[in-house]
Amino acid sequence: MDISLIATAAMTFLNPYLAKATGKIAEKMGEDLWAEVKKVFTKDKEKELVQKVEEKTATQTDLAEVEKNLIARLEEDNKLEQILKSHLNITPANEFILENTLLVAAKIREELKPLYVEQVDAGIAVEGDYKNKIALLERKLKQMDEKILGILTKP
Repeated sequence: MDISLIATAAMTFLNPYLAKATGKIAEKMGEDLWAEVKKVFTKDKEKELVQKVEEKTATQTDLAEVEKNLIARLEEDNKLEQILKSHLNITPANEFILENTLLVAAKIREELKPLYVEQVDAGIAVEGDYKNKIALLERKLKQMDEKILGILTKP
């Protein structure tokens, strides 16, 4: 499985954990996963990100930086990849469906980025169209994230 998809899976799982909006199983798995992820962040800037995340002051930009740093670490450390796969319950049996679901979620996220910007610049006549497109894509993204969490939390 592509390293960036493993990082995306980890962040998909960690985002609700870090927001404390998950159930008991996901919360425990998220706690263990976060413990593994933050171990590899040893540089000063990375430690600052970890502190922001743990203090609940991290922005979406900070979380994107965590994911970027995680991808870099995964490219350097094969052992970390195996640890995360283990914590995320990525197995040969679920890897294909998980990878495809992660790719769909990534595509939706990419589609949303320009829409947020365009909505700000849209005139009154088309503003509602942008809001509807964004709402539809956000619902689809939520479904994909729930599917990803479902795959990762299956025993």
